[in-house]
Order: sequence, then structure tokens, then C-alpha cells
Amino acid sequence: MTRKHKSQTIPTIRYKLARALRPWHRRLGILSCLFILLLVVTGVAINHSQALQLNKSPVQQTWLLDYYGIAPPYHIAQFGSEAQPLFVTDNRLWLGHEPILEAQSQLISAAFLSNLLIAIDNNQLYLFDSQGHLQETQNSSTGLPKGLEALAIESFTLDATRLETVNRVWLKTTSGYYQTDENLIDWIPAQPLAPLHWVTPKGPVDADLIQYARSANLNWERVMLDLHSGRLFGAYAVWIWDIFGLALLLVSLSGLWLWVKQTKPR
Repeated sequence: MTRKHKSQTIPTIRYKLARALRPWHRRLGILSCLFILLLVVTGVAINHSQALQLNKSPVQQTWLLDYYGIAPPYHIAQFGSEAQPLFVTDNRLWLGHEPILEAQSQLISAAFLSNLLIAIDNNQLYLFDSQGHLQETQNSSTGLPKGLEALAIESFTLDATRLETVNRVWLKTTSGYYQTDENLIDWIPAQPLAPLHWVTPKGPVDADLIQYARSANLNWERVMLDLHSGRLFGAYAVWIWDIFGLALLLVSLSGLWLWVKQTKPR
């Protein structure tokens, strides 16, 4: 092959390659357009998650909660009063519609005590102030008996002349009954002299709260992160996201090559 014939062959190959690349460049560009739009929207949302309060915005859509496999709470109970309702959903305690505790195990009972709020699971007792801020947690290491089953508050008059009322907390456990002192520090085995009124759940819980309790397990920040990474669509979708990433790389390289080819003759 002569040098002249060889120099004529190279532009011909480049022309054919450019002609083959152009339609694929367009197709990959159109295919990647929606993917880029998705990455941009979710990326901006994630970067401004605190400003948008995505981590504090629970997902209310039932279909999305079903998609994540988040089931309604199994154990639901209402305590307190209509003015100050207390709700228990599995291991969560709610003061109205505000979650104030996520315990390690299922909560059994909750009640107001003077200016305090008290709740129990099977091995721990939680004390809150009237605003729902956790003040103290008691367990076996602090002298609390194990195997808690029920909670009762006994009210009696200490001084008949001044009509001073005292509240005493009783616990029913697998090993018997325990009474605390007025400071809620020591727990003493005792037998009640009169039948105690154990704190029991009240009427049916509002369906809206059940949905709200369910949505507390998922927020929009988690959804945006899963959508941005592709994990929202399953484990195999991550590989599809990688393929889209390679497609973007091919679009960039092919566009660069086409631009260089058109620029050189000029």
C-alpha cells in the first residue's frame, strides 16, 4: 500500500466511525436524560436535607410504606386522658402525636403521676417531666424488680387536716407486688391492703395515629437516598444505575471525539 493510499484510508475510517457514533450518541443522550434529571433532583434534595427537614418529614403514603414492608404497629394502647392522651405503639410512647420514647422492648403501661409521667416495659421504668422529656430510667441495676407486668397508682390522704394527697406507685411483677417510696427510689416487696386499680388501656385508638406511628419508621431523607443510589428499586437496580453511569461516560467520550473530529478541519 502506498503512502498516498494509506492517507486516504484513515479519513475514510474516521468518517465511518463518526457516522456510526452519531446515532448512538443521540440514543444514549436521550436515554440518560431522565437519569440525569433524577440524579440532579435527588442530589439537590439530599444536599439541602436539613433545610428541607426531610429527616423530620415522615412518609404518609400507604403504598410507599407497603413497598418498604413497614407494617402497622402490633401492640396499640391508649392511656392518659382526652386532654392529655398517652399512646403506646409497640415500643414507642407518644404524648399526643409527639413520640417521646423508643424503648428496647414492648411498652406495657403509662400514666401521669402528679407532675411526672411514668411508663414501664417488662424490665425498665421510665420517668418523664410533664412536657415529655425523659428524666430517669430505672432497671435491675438501680433496684427495680424484674418481670414487670402492670402499673398502679394509689392515692391517699396523708394529713386529714391539710388534705395532703400522696401518690404511691405499685408494680405487679412475676415475683409479686412492689411498692415504691414517695421519691420513686426504693422498691419494697409488699401486699396491698385494698384492691389496686391497675392502669389499663382506654377506648379505641384513632386510626390516624396508627398511620402516623407507622410512618415514623420512614422519612423522606431515606427515600431520597435510596432513590439517588437506586436501592429503592431493589438490589439489582444498583447494577442498572452503574450501567447508566457507563452510558453517561460513553456519551461524554463520543461527544468529545465528534467535537475534536469536526474542529480539526477548521
